[in-house]
Amino acid sequence: MDVKPYFRYWGKAKPGLDEAEAQWHLLPFHSLDVAAVASVWWDESPAIQHSFMQHGGKLSTKQMKAWVIFFIALHDYGKFDIRFQRKASRVWEALQPNLAKNVARMPTIEACKGYDHGSAGLYWFEQDRVEEDSASELDWMLHIVDLVNVVDDAQQTWMAWIKPVTGHHGFVYALDHPTPERSLHSTVDKPIAQQDKTARLAWLDELERLFLKPVGLSLQDTPPTPSPLLAGFCSVADWLGSRSDEVNFCYKADPVDDLRDYFDQKCREDAQRVLVLAGINGKAKPFLGVQALLKRDYQPRQLQTLVDDLPVTPGLTIVEAPTGSGKTEMALAYAWRLLAANHADSIVFAMPTQATANAMLQRLEKIATTLFEDKPNLILAHGHARFNDNFLKLKQIGKTVQENEEAWVQCNEWLGQSRKRIFLGQIGICTVDQVLVSVLPVKHRFVRGFGVGRSVLIVDEVHAYDAYMYGLLEAVLKAQHEVGGSSILLSATLPQSLKNQLLATSGKAIETAQTHAPYPLISWSDGKANHAFTLPDNEQPPLRQVQVECHESEDLLPDAALRQRIIDAAEQGAQVAIICNLVDVAQQLARDLQKLTALPVDIFHARYCLHDRQKKEDTVLKHYGAEGKRASGRILVATQVIEQSLDVDFDWLITQLCPVDLLFQRMGRLHRHERSRPTGFESARCTVLLPMGNDYGTHGLIYRNTRVMWRTAQKLQTCPDQIIDFPAAYRDWIEPIYSEEAWGTEPEVIETGFALFEEKLAEKRILARQMLKWAEDVALMDDDENVRAVTRDGEFNVSVIPYLDTARGKQLLDSSILDSLSEWQQAEALAMNIVGVPKSWGKLLPEKDKEGRVWLAMQQGGEFWKACSKEIWFTYHPVWGMEKTV
Repeated sequence: MDVKPYFRYWGKAKPGLDEAEAQWHLLPFHSLDVAAVASVWWDESPAIQHSFMQHGGKLSTKQMKAWVIFFIALHDYGKFDIRFQRKASRVWEALQPNLAKNVARMPTIEACKGYDHGSAGLYWFEQDRVEEDSASELDWMLHIVDLVNVVDDAQQTWMAWIKPVTGHHGFVYALDHPTPERSLHSTVDKPIAQQDKTARLAWLDELERLFLKPVGLSLQDTPPTPSPLLAGFCSVADWLGSRSDEVNFCYKADPVDDLRDYFDQKCREDAQRVLVLAGINGKAKPFLGVQALLKRDYQPRQLQTLVDDLPVTPGLTIVEAPTGSGKTEMALAYAWRLLAANHADSIVFAMPTQATANAMLQRLEKIATTLFEDKPNLILAHGHARFNDNFLKLKQIGKTVQENEEAWVQCNEWLGQSRKRIFLGQIGICTVDQVLVSVLPVKHRFVRGFGVGRSVLIVDEVHAYDAYMYGLLEAVLKAQHEVGGSSILLSATLPQSLKNQLLATSGKAIETAQTHAPYPLISWSDGKANHAFTLPDNEQPPLRQVQVECHESEDLLPDAALRQRIIDAAEQGAQVAIICNLVDVAQQLARDLQKLTALPVDIFHARYCLHDRQKKEDTVLKHYGAEGKRASGRILVATQVIEQSLDVDFDWLITQLCPVDLLFQRMGRLHRHERSRPTGFESARCTVLLPMGNDYGTHGLIYRNTRVMWRTAQKLQTCPDQIIDFPAAYRDWIEPIYSEEAWGTEPEVIETGFALFEEKLAEKRILARQMLKWAEDVALMDDDENVRAVTRDGEFNVSVIPYLDTARGKQLLDSSILDSLSEWQQAEALAMNIVGVPKSWGKLLPEKDKEGRVWLAMQQGGEFWKACSKEIWFTYHPVWGMEKTV
């Protein structure tokens, strides 16, 4: 039968050949399946349309859509090649029997196995355009070559479209990256190569007929610049268009007379169903004001009263306000306004830690249906999200039944099973590293970028990041600006220099520094203009005072007198917290205090396996949280894990010296909720442990900015009446302490340390730039180890797996026997039982395995597990966590 040449190529195939059903799906049909998903999605997503139309010039929306669908239908251009077709040789022989019988030289098995149809599609597209040929099919290409000779930008524009769509399997080549070599050379007979080329050119002509000509375009036209969202849009459309079942995108092996009918049917039926079942598209409800997000008897206050004043235009918003001022509700309300105005499709909320992400999931679960119609998808995204009980329950609740069969699930397995899809629901809650990956050398990073770009990105606790992460965050914000997206950054406060640096990502930094900017403050920029929004006098945050006490001591530890005061306070009914900068210090101090009192002394830090850490976190919230039982006094010795991760409330706080912004975060755990306090603790009180001199010892390894450490101590020691007034302190303290200008009173040892810190800072900035550049040439596998490696600056922990050798096999900390578990269960069990230890311990431990983990064989003695490695003893206990002793 005489059929169009492109109908002799398969796009998807099943193993074996069974006459009862189609065993292959012709390549044109699969290509149009994916294009149909993109077409329907385009129609339902104003945010996607807006991003592409930013670069559309004089083109109509229909014409821009035509270019988008045309190129997405070319995503598998590289499958028109014998090396791909021979991957299912029996299918190829059935589709092209004449070639199969009469051709002698075929590509080798190795050539077929190693064939990448993505990069090959890029190669063939460029070659097909520039090779001179007398065939009529090349007339359009020769015309484009003439144009390129005059205007080189035209060639760059064509390649700017084809590179993202052919890179949909994980890696997009940079525009200035040479097209990879994928020619057949002389490995096959010429009729095969010619047949492939003829099919490719015929497919281009067909796509021109289907999509370009109906809107007045042709292959002689040069497309506009594409949106940076193209690669992610194409990739996700390909995932959805590839999900064949008994109803959607069924295999079709027989050619049709008119592909337009096929495409229209897929748009009307399959693509519509698939998008609904996947739960990707959600419709925002009309904006009803901040009040709709608050509890019934609450009224908008402070920052929340400014939401209606903010521009309903995509831009970068930086919010500076104290803890408890309603930042979260303000940000969500503003995001809702942008959603309702069709400037975004979804919300991505990035948090500094897994604990804060878990807590935010519970908050957003309560208001999701206020923001979106139907059953919006909430996706939790971090390395241990699959172990979060609330997220697991949410996924189960979302399951639906359709036509007596279980459908794809709202907040479903398809969205939750792959880290690449975490930003494709209506609300994504994640750790900030998952957002940073969108600009880093990780496979399919552009899918995360697509999810972020079509969302309002909210990043919380922005002050909590280091120079390396700020370098990556700036790249994310620039990308968000380029696609026409919106970002909202939340912080207690930011130094003016850092705020200017972040605002500059929108293209317009603040021209003059404000020596004493108002506080609280919302700064907004869209790259064209900057605006500042301040609170009226009647909405200013209430005065909050913290009494501070400076206590000099050796090694920043409570001396005997202070320890006795801590015990006395707890025995009087006070809930007391001691925050240490180092885990080892916290462990020893907790033991010392336990010897001095019969009252409970709790310990909490980050050096537990996840199985035990979740239990510890629940215990801490049970006793010190908003609903904590406070019938008697109690002491918690903790590290930075309670600085911003948990809603805990103490009557008295003792903390080791740390940078002023983090110190204020710790003070935010004092008198956090309205409740009665023990006698003597009616006012918030914070005792800060200072060094005797200017040597910070091991604490200087955690906080290397000695100038900020010294200045923080100086401000504490000279604080009038030993009272810190909030919120004024956020400006009065942080800006001068972080000022780049020297005070003139800093000791030489402090300035020497600061110079070393600046050197390290410069190295981190360079490393961030190198990592961003590396992303143009490399795509690492998307796994937890690689994500942690590229989003941190090399200071991340060593992953240790403690185990016991038993007759049944390796026993993990949670008592599971590894050898008795399936492969999937083993992966889950290991994730639950890994302990992160300091990088410095690495040289004392056994060698890492190929996944970068250390297996530590231990012995059991009661609840303690212990092991000796290189003459150093390591112990693990569910209460104390992992410890090292000489």
